[in-house]
Amino acid sequence: MHKRILYLFLVFGFLLPAASGVQGRAVAYTATQQKDTVVYITKTWAKYHRAGRRYLSRSRIKTTKKEAINSGYGACKICKP
Repeated sequence: MHKRILYLFLVFGFLLPAASGVQGRAVAYTATQQKDTVVYITKTWAKYHRAGRRYLSRSRIKTTKKEAINSGYGACKICKP
């Protein structure tokens, strides 16, 4: 009985660090993917948008999501880029 419990602790002890490492890499990939996402800002609004937004017909400045956030722009609540 004690050997089985010890065996389970050893197995789970080896599996948990591997699972957390995979999860950390997925988060890191998502963060880098968001940095490179292309969004659009306008001259008159303080929000960044996706490409199909109707406010972009007047002025449309292409940038990355990271640059827009660093410049003080917020995400549009309607198109949710």
